[in-house]
Amino acid sequence: MSECPDRSGPDNPIDPTAAAIIRRKARRMVGRAGLRPQDREDIEHDLVLRVLVQRHRFDDGRGTWPAFVWRVVERAGDNILRSRRRAKRAGRPAESLTAGSATADPAESSARAADLARALAALPPELRAVAVLLTTHTAAAAARALGLSRSTVYARLQRIRARPEWAGLAEYL
Repeated sequence: MSECPDRSGPDNPIDPTAAAIIRRKARRMVGRAGLRPQDREDIEHDLVLRVLVQRHRFDDGRGTWPAFVWRVVERAGDNILRSRRRAKRAGRPAESLTAGSATADPAESSARAADLARALAALPPELRAVAVLLTTHTAAAAARALGLSRSTVYARLQRIRARPEWAGLAEYL
């Protein structure tokens, strides 16, 4: 923490101004994408975490700390909402805000990672390229990177999900 507790900045990342920005965004998110009032505190914690993770990117030559916090919080909140809406459209239950947190069983995570690696290795090269990109990119971005149409990417995704080794792993794509 900085010597002056009232001073905002990356050394004192969650000062009263940053906390107010986070609280305001969390309140605005409630009622959207299935978020309930009781989720507000979890949303705030997630947004604080995003600010702490991104604070190394702050450059006081480009702007003020509150403006940086506002931008990080807005993007993080919008990404949370977008992810929950995407899951809802896909017919899957929305992911819990605590899913994937530090409370997850490390052995289970390792087993899933090994299953995912094994399933990826079993794919033919043209399907593997799509699968690898879809673990981190949208279908449109994967299509651009591979020089394919989105419909081709979606068709290959259907072929991947139909393979027996992908039973139970479709959530990763």
